[in-house]
Amino acid sequence: MDDGNPQQEKKSKDKNKELSVLIDDRLAEINDSIITLTGRVDEMEKRIKELESEGDVKELRGEMQVAVNSMAANVTEDVQALRAFQEACKAEVEAYKDKVEALKNQL
Repeated sequence: MDDGNPQQEKKSKDKNKELSVLIDDRLAEINDSIITLTGRVDEMEKRIKELESEGDVKELRGEMQVAVNSMAANVTEDVQALRAFQEACKAEVEAYKDKVEALKNQL
């Protein structure tokens, strides 16, 4: 006796692959954001040296604080969005597992 519908199992596997690809894409976006922000920090470090030589440390501190706050907010937002997406994906996968089990039990 067959344990399940092969088409349903394939659809479930395909859906899991799609979810995995979406998560990977989102992680790539976050990684790109981190790389961009790291570049901005590097630029700020160069600017620090310029400003220190010019004696404009207060302006530098303000610019650095804005850059750091922006980076922290972006990373925090991206991480929160990724966690929410991951939880939604997990719930969807569980729902599909339940549907597969229900279909198996009907056979």
